[in-house]
Amino acid sequence: MRMVEKRAAVIDDDVARLRFVRRSVAAHEAASRRRARFLRRSMAAHRASRRRVGLVFRAIVTAAVLAVVLQSDAPRILRRRADPPTLRPQLATSRQAPKVWLVEHKPAMDIYSNGLRIENEFLVSTRARAYPVFDRPSRRASGAATQPAGIVFHTTESRMAPFDPSANARLQRNGHALIVFIARNRLYHFVIDRFGRVFRAVAETDYANHAGHSIWADERHIYWNLNQSFLGIAFEAQTEAGGAADIATRAQIDAARVLIEMLRSKYGIPASNCVTHAQVSINPQSMRLGYHTDWAANFPFHEVGLAEGYDTPVAALALFAFDYDAEFLRANGGRVWQGLVTAEEQLVRDAAAHGATFGSYRRALHQEFRTWKATRASATLDEVTGDRPE
Repeated sequence: MRMVEKRAAVIDDDVARLRFVRRSVAAHEAASRRRARFLRRSMAAHRASRRRVGLVFRAIVTAAVLAVVLQSDAPRILRRRADPPTLRPQLATSRQAPKVWLVEHKPAMDIYSNGLRIENEFLVSTRARAYPVFDRPSRRASGAATQPAGIVFHTTESRMAPFDPSANARLQRNGHALIVFIARNRLYHFVIDRFGRVFRAVAETDYANHAGHSIWADERHIYWNLNQSFLGIAFEAQTEAGGAADIATRAQIDAARVLIEMLRSKYGIPASNCVTHAQVSINPQSMRLGYHTDWAANFPFHEVGLAEGYDTPVAALALFAFDYDAEFLRANGGRVWQGLVTAEEQLVRDAAAHGATFGSYRRALHQEFRTWKATRASATLDEVTGDRPE
């Protein structure tokens, strides 16, 4: 739009200049609509592919089961049919955190009722958590809070040894050095090593330097500076293009599930506030998403007891029209989050409802963000520190 304004400024004839601006705005809005259609088609294609794979897998399993059943004798089949049906226990929904309590506390370890064991050997402190809570509709501070409102998931992007018995000594050395480094720099509240051991690095009552410039929102509130308002859980892992199993070990995923259960039960954290770093990290200068892109794809939301988090509208885009680029989408493994599509479609509808072009509406939201950020309390050191030294 700046290019359009510059070119229009050199057109002397008022009518010609107006025609040029209208044509440019119409072309810009058409491009925005094409982009939204592309995102919808990409997501639909991805879902269709997943459905096809699921149907093929179910067909194979069904055929195998039928083959086993048909080989058994008829009387046994008849007896089984006569048996009354049994009810299978249903898993707790991802929106409900099961009740978890502390069973035993020792200086070096805590044990919880769901089997979670947390090592406290490297525990350090920073400063007690305290952060403003912003009302979502008005964007105004509506009070202060000291309890964590959510969880951000990270990968450490540290040195990796092959997860194999032959590399056991290297795995242990790397893990120990990593925990020491994280505790020294107060980077995360919890770290899950590749063997599934959970370490408490920074006290839950304090902030940690895990999120940097970041923003998220739930139905009622906006959270700025998630170092203070959210807990940070890091997997000893490196981001790869494969599935979750290529990033985290089975032991790490199992450990994350019971850790998340404990934290959600203890603090009443909703599933919608359990998000990856890539979903909340922003660059306030360029107004773009994904300054950090750890867990931009393949976080095992379902396996750790949560709903599909990538479907949640991305707060920075929905609230303040932050943009994203091809590099951000590449970090997503070429997949388009449903949360990106939903948020951008809502922006297009909101622009139309305000009688504004998409470009002018986005600029207005950018200015609203800058004003909102400037009126907050002055930034402190922990507010501008990221999850890893830059």
